[in-house]
Amino acid sequence: MATTEECYSTQLIDGDGTFNDIGTESFIKEIKLAECGLSYAVVSIMGPQSSGKSTLLNHLFYTNFREMDAFKGRSQTTKGIWMAKCSGIQPCTLVMDLEGTDGRERGEDDTAFEKQSALFAMAVSDIVLIKHVRFGTSMVLDNVLT
Repeated sequence: MATTEECYSTQLIDGDGTFNDIGTESFIKEIKLAECGLSYAVVSIMGPQSSGKSTLLNHLFYTNFREMDAFKGRSQTTKGIWMAKCSGIQPCTLVMDLEGTDGRERGEDDTAFEKQSALFAMAVSDIVLIKHVRFGTSMVLDNVLT
């Protein structure tokens, strides 16, 4: 599906958990969210780090989230929560890309951000996609949601 619309994105919440109020306000004005009224949808994705969440969203919703460079090895790409307006999809659809769970950058004991971002996504989203990886990380989301 080709599109002529541009995709706009912004970091909604940074990796430290700080809400980006200036960037969010600018994002809302840029995408003209007020013109959508109540006719919009929010889709989120969560799952293990380096599992292809951003890539999946970019292909499904024509967003422009930063993707991991496999030649540089597995590492954290998405920090915090990013939001984008989908190109060419009606009604207006907003997509949230959450920081991957079980990332070594936060350490094993720091799951507070994972739990808070998962709860936030479930509270504001119409649809929450859960990216499941088969190689032994299925328990990660069980730990995040408990």
